[in-house]
Amino acid sequence: MADFLRQYEQWACTQNQNLNEWDSLETVWKQVRKMIVCGLVAVTGKKDIVMNYNNYNTAIIETYGVRLVGWPHGVNFISPSNIGTVGDIRKLRDALKARTCYWTVLSPAEVKAHTAGLKTRRSAGEVICKPRKKRSDAGVPWKRKAAATTGPSQKKNERSSKRAKRNTAQLPQGPKSAEFVELSDEEDGDDK
Repeated sequence: MADFLRQYEQWACTQNQNLNEWDSLETVWKQVRKMIVCGLVAVTGKKDIVMNYNNYNTAIIETYGVRLVGWPHGVNFISPSNIGTVGDIRKLRDALKARTCYWTVLSPAEVKAHTAGLKTRRSAGEVICKPRKKRSDAGVPWKRKAAATTGPSQKKNERSSKRAKRNTAQLPQGPKSAEFVELSDEEDGDDK
């Protein structure tokens, strides 16, 4: 049995496939997402930046003046999580590793040309940005929670009890007994 396992391990090594790092779709998705976001952070210098595939032209190119160059042909420009075939996502990962797909900073003239192109497309009636989803309660007036009793005396009592709770919570917890105990008269009399 040990001989069979040794032969299988040798076969796996000759196939350039490590048994611990099998190229599953989820593993390659994570690698590609990490490479794209790390490249975007490196180019922009902003650590909290997020890649936006739906509004890439406005949210990334127009706002930050950077572009992803060399996206592989045959692979749709969508989020790596939405790429459904292992072949396509591997092609994208290999392009990112080989640096044929990379981030580049645009010159101010290129950003202006890109913005002008977007304006002409908008004026032609093309939808550039994917609109944000509308809230389910949009247009509905907000209701405020009413108190059980709305009398003015009840409101004063509520406020004073809140203040009392807040004041007791903010007091420092000190020792309950005195730190130093003074001698009483009886103890003074024993020394005589």
